Amino acid sequence: MQPVDPVRHLYAVPLDDFVAERKKAAKALRDAGDKARAAEVAKLSKPTAPAWALNALAREQPDVVAAWADVADALREASAAPGPGLREAMAAHREATTRLVGLVREGSRPGGKPLSGPMLDRVRALLQEATVDPDRAARLRDGLVVEGGAGDGAEPSPAPGPARRRAGGSAGAEAAHDDAEAKAARERAAREAAARRQELERSAREATERAERLREVAADRAHASAEAAERLEDVRRTLLRTESEAEAAEGAAQEARDAAAEAARKAEVLAAQLRDLGD
Repeated sequence: MQPVDPVRHLYAVPLDDFVAERKKAAKALRDAGDKARAAEVAKLSKPTAPAWALNALAREQPDVVAAWADVADALREASAAPGPGLREAMAAHREATTRLVGLVREGSRPGGKPLSGPMLDRVRALLQEATVDPDRAARLRDGLVVEGGAGDGAEPSPAPGPARRRAGGSAGAEAAHDDAEAKAARERAAREAAARRQELERSAREATERAERLREVAADRAHASAEAAERLEDVRRTLLRTESEAEAAEGAAQEARDAAAEAARKAEVLAAQLRDLGD
């Protein structure tokens, strides 16, 4: 039976017991003669509630967390060389992150209390950090997450194997140099991916804002067009009414002229009759 890694054990204890368990683990390592490891454990950061919740999820549902980490890896790779698959990678990452935060919200009780809204926002921030940083993603897989700037010591890492502890001389220095170069390359790639992601998000945000402005302009113009059409219809109705009134007035005038002519004729007839009677 393999001995329990003190670091993994420490990050699995209830949050309120962390400090006491850290002291016990460091003492046990000193008593066993591993002073270097004891010093490392003594300096380990106590996880915040959001970090503890993610660590608990990594222990309880490792497949779910591993699936999220795979999606984050895919997004990191897609961001390094943007192409047709980037949109799908972003959508998959968004869906996986929403699922993970939902599981934390429903099941995690650090200190016996559910996480508040701001605490869940910090969970999302930790997941974003793990998305752009492969080392943080590895710590999330191992359930060894800490929140940057919030702890009281160093970040945890899995216990080194026996061969690594015994390694020394030039081979050990060369391996350490290679590890440093690889880590620097990963960090550089993560920063570049994060910068590209931010640029893409900025471009998407600007495109969305421009589309919204254009929709507003189109709506204003459609409204103005509708008002103009309504005014034109009013003018048409007024014109038709005026034409009808003009035709009616012309008809009445013609009737008056006809009546006047008829009256003039009758007057002439009566005048002639009067003249005949006078003679």
